[in-house]
Amino acid sequence: MEFIILLIVVVAILVLPLKMAAVMLGARNTGAFYCLFALLLAVIIQRFVGGMIPGVTAEWGMLITIPLAAIAYMLVLGTGFLKAILIAIVQGLIMIGAVILFGGLLAA
Repeated sequence: MEFIILLIVVVAILVLPLKMAAVMLGARNTGAFYCLFALLLAVIIQRFVGGMIPGVTAEWGMLITIPLAAIAYMLVLGTGFLKAILIAIVQGLIMIGAVILFGGLLAA
């Protein structure tokens, strides 16, 4: 039972920032399952491309990750490429803020 609750919390923490960013920037498909599928597709694309390019440093990996995630967001969320890049950046910022907030709450 604890594992199921943990899984729901982790999925919510991953999907909600993407959903919020997609709604803020006006994507056509903003449902929770669209966002979950977009995240899964982004991970699959990033793993596939990451396997083709060995030895990528953390800095270059971040520069490669944003456009790859934007491709997945563009395909699933029904938006343009530049707007998908903005969605990826805003989603990352919301996720970082949420992690800092939740970490601060748990540490207190």
